[in-house]
Amino acid sequence: MNQTMPFRQGRMLASALAFVCLFLASARADASSMGAAAPAKVPRIDFATYLIPVHVESPQQGLFIELMREVAAGARFQNFSIEVMPAPRALRSLMTGTHDAVFPALDIFFEPGQPVVRTAETIDCKEDFVFTARGAPLLRSLADLRGKVVGITHGYPYSREVMAASGHTLEVAVSDELNIRKLVAGRIDAFVLDEKTGIQAAKALGLSDAIQYDSLAPVSRQDVYVAFQPNERGRELAGRTSEALRQLKASGRYQAITHGITFARGCSGR
Repeated sequence: MNQTMPFRQGRMLASALAFVCLFLASARADASSMGAAAPAKVPRIDFATYLIPVHVESPQQGLFIELMREVAAGARFQNFSIEVMPAPRALRSLMTGTHDAVFPALDIFFEPGQPVVRTAETIDCKEDFVFTARGAPLLRSLADLRGKVVGITHGYPYSREVMAASGHTLEVAVSDELNIRKLVAGRIDAFVLDEKTGIQAAKALGLSDAIQYDSLAPVSRQDVYVAFQPNERGRELAGRTSEALRQLKASGRYQAITHGITFARGCSGR
């Protein structure tokens, strides 16, 4: 069944430029129902993040911001901060130790084999789709792109399989909006992007009715998580964060905070 651009309010991630963000940490609170001692409070933890429509609007607003505040409470982070910055700088701040963690994080942010500690619990699943001009054939897989000119946006965190695919020509643009214009004008055959970002870019241009995609056929999926420094403190904080996330999901609070527009079980639950 083909669905051409239904506005499912969400999926996530990635947007703006592409990289990482900052926010929580945690260490396992191994408390049994018989009342084991609560985990000790962590003196201070600093998270880095980047702007994402709806999810990160400011250090005080956004679905992920609210989620991370609840996680911080559950993980007993006594004093924590969230700083919003350009995505590349957020990633650098994790690597240099300026911040303890960055969110939302994707595997594509790091080189294969690069040491990084990630939460066992995911906070979303990032899905990318192929957008085409209204009236053109729907493209549902990387194989469908063979022989096509495909637009991509500079700095956007495409999965490794998307970037490694062959048989088509990649054409880079500086913004999502420029790619939408090129698509509608017939200068490119397709444009790969996450659902929500693509819909918002088209809406901003008044071109929502001029593009289409199959909402049931993502061409890539990437788990979204919180990344920490690869050391003992990072492992402790990641453990606490994961435990707090598990508790929020089990209680239904996670779903309430994110309004059901994120995948609580990550890509494995799709």
